[in-house]
Amino acid sequence: MQEVFQQLQAKFELSLEETNLNPDPVERYDRCVKLVGRAIEELKGTVASQSFQSKDEEIYYFKSVCPVFYSKHFYFIKVYDIELLKCSTGKKSLRWKYDHDLREIELFFSQNRELCKYFYGNLTYLDEQLFTRTDGRLGVIEDLSPVIDPNFTLASYKFSWIIANQKYRIYLEKELNELDHPQESKIGQDPEKDVITLGVSKSYLAEEIVALQLAELIYVNGRPASLAWLTERAEILLHTDLKDFKSLDYANRNRKKELTPLLTSMIKKYMDRASRLNK
Repeated sequence: MQEVFQQLQAKFELSLEETNLNPDPVERYDRCVKLVGRAIEELKGTVASQSFQSKDEEIYYFKSVCPVFYSKHFYFIKVYDIELLKCSTGKKSLRWKYDHDLREIELFFSQNRELCKYFYGNLTYLDEQLFTRTDGRLGVIEDLSPVIDPNFTLASYKFSWIIANQKYRIYLEKELNELDHPQESKIGQDPEKDVITLGVSKSYLAEEIVALQLAELIYVNGRPASLAWLTERAEILLHTDLKDFKSLDYANRNRKKELTPLLTSMIKKYMDRASRLNK
């Protein structure tokens, strides 16, 4: 079943990637909440239809699989509520909410100190006790978590909250910083301040520039961008010297094995992604 769980997770993560393109945070997190809810239902259905083949497989599910999905469920609900609140309240109320939730997070970590040590230490000696349904059933489900499987173990539930609270704390601290230093937050979002570097060889970049120009995807002043314009912008954006562009292009055109390795790889990755999402 491990491969099935990994496929479900990959499919879910790809769905979240598409959702992140939505610039409206309320719509984005609302969509995330719904996506993770459906993913969890699919996960529960998979477990209900197939039996664990061993104790190790059951431990793997409750220790390594469940927390990945449920932590996102908890996190997205928290953040969605904050984004809704930001639409209708002022800085004073927001600050109170941020401070309150940060104190709640610290209280959670304090009350679950031993389990946190087990989580962060990657320990295993209590796995059978903590992550099997024989000994570790949750028993009580809070209102925030209606999608939880009744067989969910207490340790798995708390592992999920450790991950969610860790991420939620970062989110809250960022929001507080933006309240205190609004100008700094704007500077941090300025793309001109980002550190952008080239992640492939210059020959691959040259291949991409030629493809963009031939496809006429970018227009400048109503006309398709020229190779010279695209090359100049690529140099500025990626801090890369492309004075040897003509030599790179010549070498690319005379490749022996694969004429367009970058474009071929991009097409394959896109098709693989589409295949996973459409299953």
